[in-house]
Amino acid sequence: MELRFDPENPRYEYIVQEDQLHTALEFLEKEKVVAVDVEATSLDPITGYLIIIQIATPHISYIFDVRKIDVSDNERFKKFLENKKIIKILHNGKFDYKYIKAKTGIELDNIFDTMLTEAVLNSGVGKAYYSLKDLVKKYTGIELKKEVRGTFERVTAKTKLDESQLKYAAVDTLIMFPVFEAQLEQLRNNGLINIGKLEFAVTRVVGNMEMAGIYINKEKWSSIIKNLGEKRDIYAKQFQEAIKPYFVASSIDLFGNHTDLINMNSQVQLMDLFNNRLKLNIPSTGDAILAGTDHPVAKILRDYRAYEKLVSAFGDSLLQKINPKTGRIHPEFNQLGTATGRFSCNNPNLQQIPRNSEEVQFRTCFNPRPGYKLVVADYSNFEMRILAEFSKDAKMISALNSGLDIHSYTASLMFGKEYTDDFKKKYPDLRQIAKPIGFGLMYGMGPVGLAGRLELETNRKFTKEEGEDYMNRYFSSYPGVRAYLDKVAKEAVRNGWSITPAGRKRWYHKPERDDPEFRRKQAQIEREAKNHPIQGTNADAIKYALVFIQERIKKDKVDGEITLTVHDEIVTEVREDQAQDWAEVQSEEMVRAAKLFIKNVQIRSDPFVGDEWEH
Repeated sequence: MELRFDPENPRYEYIVQEDQLHTALEFLEKEKVVAVDVEATSLDPITGYLIIIQIATPHISYIFDVRKIDVSDNERFKKFLENKKIIKILHNGKFDYKYIKAKTGIELDNIFDTMLTEAVLNSGVGKAYYSLKDLVKKYTGIELKKEVRGTFERVTAKTKLDESQLKYAAVDTLIMFPVFEAQLEQLRNNGLINIGKLEFAVTRVVGNMEMAGIYINKEKWSSIIKNLGEKRDIYAKQFQEAIKPYFVASSIDLFGNHTDLINMNSQVQLMDLFNNRLKLNIPSTGDAILAGTDHPVAKILRDYRAYEKLVSAFGDSLLQKINPKTGRIHPEFNQLGTATGRFSCNNPNLQQIPRNSEEVQFRTCFNPRPGYKLVVADYSNFEMRILAEFSKDAKMISALNSGLDIHSYTASLMFGKEYTDDFKKKYPDLRQIAKPIGFGLMYGMGPVGLAGRLELETNRKFTKEEGEDYMNRYFSSYPGVRAYLDKVAKEAVRNGWSITPAGRKRWYHKPERDDPEFRRKQAQIEREAKNHPIQGTNADAIKYALVFIQERIKKDKVDGEITLTVHDEIVTEVREDQAQDWAEVQSEEMVRAAKLFIKNVQIRSDPFVGDEWEH
């Protein structure tokens, strides 16, 4: 691709005075598309220091030194960056959006993010994250030099920027135009313009959400961890006592103290224990295997591991993520963290925090600041409702629209029992079998996988034949579901991609006929294709909901902000006197987003207002 600038000697203007700023804006305001980037001292916009904002046309980059010009007080500059008609190309735009907002109060609008675009174009066969260097190499063949980037970390208010830094900053914006042009053509050719627009709109919401963060009660959290650690240690002691009879002598250290007979975290030592001493002949000490092992030592080990997992996953490491300046946790949300389009979360991963139980109540530690409330709303049985809509299965649609307990109703069909309001109480074991089957089939599980899932849910053994029998019973109950899942699986194999009603595509590597693993790879495509339209639509709905909610907060002048999204749940933090009214609005906007795709099945989103993430 032919460049419109010289990478070794790019045209730029270094703007350090107010009159220079206005002259530059006279040129920039005539453009329909500009490229935007920032350079700062760190990756954290809360504690970091913003140095420059670069804005480029295809031919020249204007480098605004915000240390020397107070752009936050310049209405013209603000109006330009917030102009909804001018496209701003960015790479990892969330980062730049957050820095510009945090340090200037300007909310960048009409973003085109080259990093997100590449993930959308390669969903299922590519990566969730692409560096600008990756994309420049792909679309222009140029090796982008990034060595200068590190020098900005040492810049202070008085540091003079040298020519290498200014050239580097200029190239970073100018080089985005050829990438943008190539990607835009691909978005059009693949019918992905609307998905791109959705992701770009969500970028601003996610930026605001990460900046807002959420408060966590450190003392309460530490108390929960301490309690879990004590219970873990009790099981560790029980384990060592239980295995004593299988060892000739106890282990004693140099000081005459009894030590552990084996290391409970050593797979080698555990396999020796179970196979050579306990004579159980198991292939591994995985949880599914131990669940089906009828021996008290296996049960103690499972109990120990359950507590150890909680302590290691949610211990002090999470509290270390609290920002010293805000006193809140600011997790990172990757809006294309999965091939289906769903969010992933890290630093820390709040999506893995379990729902409250009698022993584990981590979610009660997430609270609003004084004078505010948390408003939490999610979709009820959302993926089941999506499946009902797409499959057009009359029984499933009727059950959901009638407000029946869908898992009890499914069990009544599968096992020939009368459905009653107290079915869950009368036949808990049948409902426990029916519940994971629907979810398992949405993930393309076969008989073996389903048997394993049922073992985890019920703590008892299931054979492949039982798994197959239950699958057939389920599909006989909902024939529309079988027809739908078979149809999307075959279409994905034929096309090499699957699609959601919103237009989100997932690609697959189609195996050659002579590939020795042809059948396995084709079966994998079929499994993933059954799930993608369902989970992908869940992602599409949540993303539209986030945009709608952000717009309503601004439009209605609500004193609040979105602080968290997990799967099909959205959490906002709103001033106490507005919270109850806002809860209804938040729920309405979530339903409105879902109704873009779900026309025949009722959507439920029940909000609650409180002082904890989960009540």
